[in-house]
Amino acid sequence: MQNFRLKEFVEQNIQNFNPKNPQDLIKAEKLLKAESKLNQTFSINEIEAFLDFIKNQKQNFDEILKLPVIKCIYTDIYPQNLSFKPDLRKISKDELEDFSELFTPNLKAFLSEAVRKNQWQSLIYFQQYYASFFSVESLDFYKNLLHDRNHLIIEGILKNKDLVTFKKNYPFATERKFYYLQGLIDEFEFDDDVLSINNVVAEMQRTNINNKVILGEILTAIYGFNSENEVTKNIIRNNQRVAQEWKDEKSGFLNMIAYHIAGFFLKNKSPALIIFLSTVIILGYLFSFIYVFSFGIKALMFYLLTNAVAIYLAFRNFKYYFSQINLHDKVDALGKISATILITMVISFPLMVVVGMGSLYVFDSVADRKFPTQIILPVIIIGVKIYMYRNRK
Repeated sequence: MQNFRLKEFVEQNIQNFNPKNPQDLIKAEKLLKAESKLNQTFSINEIEAFLDFIKNQKQNFDEILKLPVIKCIYTDIYPQNLSFKPDLRKISKDELEDFSELFTPNLKAFLSEAVRKNQWQSLIYFQQYYASFFSVESLDFYKNLLHDRNHLIIEGILKNKDLVTFKKNYPFATERKFYYLQGLIDEFEFDDDVLSINNVVAEMQRTNINNKVILGEILTAIYGFNSENEVTKNIIRNNQRVAQEWKDEKSGFLNMIAYHIAGFFLKNKSPALIIFLSTVIILGYLFSFIYVFSFGIKALMFYLLTNAVAIYLAFRNFKYYFSQINLHDKVDALGKISATILITMVISFPLMVVVGMGSLYVFDSVADRKFPTQIILPVIIIGVKIYMYRNRK
């Protein structure tokens, strides 16, 4: 890696330094070696590489090295003014090409740091204003860095049961600018990566609510990817409605209550409290049958019908909020079962009432030899509700 700071140091300490003048070269060598011995600012290898550079290089790159962003990069300072477009009119194409080859190690170090720190907006500016400073080697290196990030997303979605933790570790997965940058660098290079991310999101969509929301955020983020491939464009565009639905899973009063119930039972570390609450919920549910039976057989029939629907909905809710049960952890299993019962009663009670009353109405109508015309609306409501439940899994 060429240390361009040596050139700056020499020019500051040797008046009117001319690399074509042998006397100036001798002065520069003595100055740098003295500085190396006194302050160990520069290594001998750096000094020799620099002297070789100024003796043999056709271009002096003065205009390029004055650019604030380029200067920051070769002095190992992260540039802060990338959003300002540089004036490159005085710099020839040949000079840019020669410099880009020499600047490759410096640029690779900058790109590695920026990608590691998720500085996507800085990289977008750099791509927009400094793309001419990429050599073939540095550009390939850059693309591979981004490919690696995409593969981390794919593997992370497939292997992580907890996508909340995954998002904390790999925040770029849900950042729109990350995908926009890829389309800015190359319209086709990252198509397969983005489609693979889209496919694994679709593959893993049958998961709990927290994971579902993050999958929706990923689908929304990849909409920032600008592809010239019409197939890719259409797939990304068509998934945005689904992405929004997934992100809205926690919206709504009843959904928020259910989400907080699930969160409480998942996060609470007190076995005694979980057992107590679970006992209250389960016993309360069982005693509800005795209470309903006190009103007669017809009321019990109504209640049994509503609970038949509740069993189906509870199964759906369990998968939706908890995904799986750990039979080896009895407290965890008890908490999830009781939480599922409570969630089902809270968010599905209106539907259960509709089913129970509708079923009794059909029973009475058939007993009186009448067609149950008023059952049409409840059937439509049930159908829509079940359809929504099935499609959000």
